[in-house]
Amino acid sequence: MKQKHWLVFTALILTVVLLAACQRPASKAPVVTPTATSEFPFPLPATDDAMKVVISGTQTAIAAAGGAAGATTPTTAVVSTPVPATATPIAVPTATPGHPATYTLEKGEFPFCIARRFNVSAGDLLALNGLTVNSKPAVGAVLKVPQSGSWDAGDRSLKAHPADYTVAAGDTIYTIACAYGDADPNAIIAANALKSPYTLTAGQTLHIP
Repeated sequence: MKQKHWLVFTALILTVVLLAACQRPASKAPVVTPTATSEFPFPLPATDDAMKVVISGTQTAIAAAGGAAGATTPTTAVVSTPVPATATPIAVPTATPGHPATYTLEKGEFPFCIARRFNVSAGDLLALNGLTVNSKPAVGAVLKVPQSGSWDAGDRSLKAHPADYTVAAGDTIYTIACAYGDADPNAIIAANALKSPYTLTAGQTLHIP
């Protein structure tokens, strides 16, 4: 009889324990408190240095490929700088040097004019060429020029210069040079940047060096 009561009591205790377990509230998931962290779970924009590393790596890979199929090598554009054009200097005749061996007469020139220009004796020039004071050699005549001596008939200069001269009708570079006595026509041409055939216009102003 006692054993039967013990079994009943034990069964009651187990029943109470099971009921109590069924009535306990379900446990909740632990609440996670976020902590401060320096790492973000999402991607951030790359910095300039990072981009440089990526670009550098890409360029290195392209260079290492060395002609692989489909690979191209970046080229550097060459910009040509236009070179300014250089002005061509104007060629002007130089003055007749010293004592030439010979001289060809131009229109408006005569032996005494040539002797004054080259600072030689008029008598020596006439004698060397078989001429007299009354001789009138033609245009184009070639005169021999003495290589010694000097002008001995007064002042070589017939007009003061340097000066400016106003061209008159019929003037030529050579007649103007003879009018000044010791002026060189080539020096007049150079001083005024004249071009062959050195045609002059009445009223034109020339500088006589």
